[in-house]
Amino acid sequence: MSSELLFKPVRELAALVRARQLSPVALTELYLDRLERLGPKYNAVVTITRERALSQARRAEGEIAAGRYRGALHGIPYGAKDLLATAGTPTTWGAAPYREQRFDFDATVIGKLEEAGAVLCAKLAMIELAGGMGYRQPTASFTGPCINPWDTDAWTGGSSSGSGAAVAAGLVPFAIGSETWGSILSPAGYCGLAGLRPTYGRVSRHGAMALCWTLDKLGPLALTADDCGLVLEAIAGADSADPTASERPYRYEVADRRGFRFGVIPDVTDGCEDAVVANFRRSLEELAKIGMVEEVTLPDLPYEQITRTILQVEAVSAGSLLYAALRYVEGLGLMWRQRWAAYVTVIATAAFIPLEVVELTRRVSWVKLVVIAMNVAVVWYLVARLRIKRTSRPD
Repeated sequence: MSSELLFKPVRELAALVRARQLSPVALTELYLDRLERLGPKYNAVVTITRERALSQARRAEGEIAAGRYRGALHGIPYGAKDLLATAGTPTTWGAAPYREQRFDFDATVIGKLEEAGAVLCAKLAMIELAGGMGYRQPTASFTGPCINPWDTDAWTGGSSSGSGAAVAAGLVPFAIGSETWGSILSPAGYCGLAGLRPTYGRVSRHGAMALCWTLDKLGPLALTADDCGLVLEAIAGADSADPTASERPYRYEVADRRGFRFGVIPDVTDGCEDAVVANFRRSLEELAKIGMVEEVTLPDLPYEQITRTILQVEAVSAGSLLYAALRYVEGLGLMWRQRWAAYVTVIATAAFIPLEVVELTRRVSWVKLVVIAMNVAVVWYLVARLRIKRTSRPD
């Protein structure tokens, strides 16, 4: 089978599969072979799900032959960031203490992709705990730094590092990543891919490791924006297991649309390399063909300070609550308590919270409330400061 297939967009692969000119089983075997040979080269793969993949591919091939075509993802291989639960397969969250962690259910996104007929070929590498040791540390993953296929001396970005490397290297035609603050868009940008960070609530996060409840999002990385639309249609939608998932329906429709308005923040490329600036300007020229590109100024708000406060308090809270809940469950082994303690410690380190405080939160419940209250107070202080600043300005 031609290696040219490896870099075809999902829509083109789907047309071949639907016309029965391309076997889902043969296509899956092609990608599995590449994952096994080149995955370690790029540090992009944690677990190859060969048996599950071939089983899904055979089922897809049989259904298509019988005239039961499910849609554009039917029989198409993909990879998933290793913070998504997959029944029976290790879900490591990118951290060595969780190498053998297993769940007995699939994350909602994994289940929706299976319903669409997609074929899960691999769990992909990530920065441990989705950035718990900092996004600027490529080595913060037990698989090693994910290597950028376009420049083997460069990193892919994170925390969806393996998702970016795998798609760019032709190991899978698309992958699922997660984003709290740049973890889809960064690898997509570094690896020359299309990355889609959906609106909060568009995609269920049930079965995904939580870093920050109000910022976490799941979305695709693919070769084209069109492919991202196809994947989003499959994974979007309400979910009884995730009350934050929107009930508003979503349908991806391809049309020759015009009349968009694109806002560009002034000086957004300040400090960027010349090649990056040139690419950005060319992108704006492309967008101008289908709409109006105009400069916009955002209100003077402390976006970063407030967002960091939310991220830090929720990250520590997520880890602390999980640790506390498991700690008091009867029969819980010492190993699991140690694992959750490591989780809390890593998250707290990233949030710049002294480990002495974290240790207190493990033993004294009221201290947890104090830590959370302090973070909430910081948010209120920033907002109050902003109000004073805004009301003191002349009209």
